[in-house]
Amino acid sequence: MKQLLLATTVLALSGPAFAADQPVRMPVKAPIAAPVFSWSGCYLGGHVGAGWGHKDISEPTEEFFQFFATANSPIGVNTGGGFLGGGQVGCDYQFAPNWVIGAAGDFSWASIKGQGLDPFFGGKNGPITLDAKTDSLASARGRLGYAFDRFMLYGTGGVAWAHDKYDIQNLVFWGSGRSINICANSAFTAVAPCNPEGSETRQGWTVGFGFEWAFVANWSMLFEFDHYDFGTRTVTLTASNGFGNGVLVPLSGSVDVKQRIDALKFGINYRFGWGGPVSARY
Repeated sequence: MKQLLLATTVLALSGPAFAADQPVRMPVKAPIAAPVFSWSGCYLGGHVGAGWGHKDISEPTEEFFQFFATANSPIGVNTGGGFLGGGQVGCDYQFAPNWVIGAAGDFSWASIKGQGLDPFFGGKNGPITLDAKTDSLASARGRLGYAFDRFMLYGTGGVAWAHDKYDIQNLVFWGSGRSINICANSAFTAVAPCNPEGSETRQGWTVGFGFEWAFVANWSMLFEFDHYDFGTRTVTLTASNGFGNGVLVPLSGSVDVKQRIDALKFGINYRFGWGGPVSARY
């Protein structure tokens, strides 16, 4: 019995000493979650770019004669690349978890202009020219995107508006009505070319697609292509130097204008995020 107690005591005392000789293990930390960027929030920004388009200008059928071209024969006016620039504002919400839905509005000052020549008739002092210029574009759109962390591909579409100016040079006659309307010089002492002009704001639709990159903190940049279609509208043009029906009066007549515009934009946004990270990545 004494021998059993002695052996038990030796084992009890040697246990802690044996454990003390074992290497000490370092504590293991749990991995730190890396936040994923969220596109949820609102933004304000600016953009620059270029626009180009095409307008078909035609004259409705006149009772006695056509002032340019032939009845319902459109004359195309193409524009080369013109400058545009402005601002945009909008809000996005990210869900499920990579889809992004949002709404935005933008406005652009523009100089998208072109000139066409009447291939059918000649003017009083040379060819008849048709000039068209778009000096502003605006839109209210929705967009749907798919996010790859700080990168997003998206499509967009909505309602659009354009402000346009038109003029026709070197017409012999102008104005609606049953009489031949001519134009006079500034002193109204001699017959002169009729140069009617006018402007309008028209509504249409737009669709497009783009790419946006949140490159640092709250800042993102985007590249976007948009197509605008404004359909066909009737526009009234007025020659201020008219001499019609024996009196000095402005002469007004109508033309039909079909309009399409394409635009390429580069923009910078400052984003006011509201939702924090969508999820955590380990």
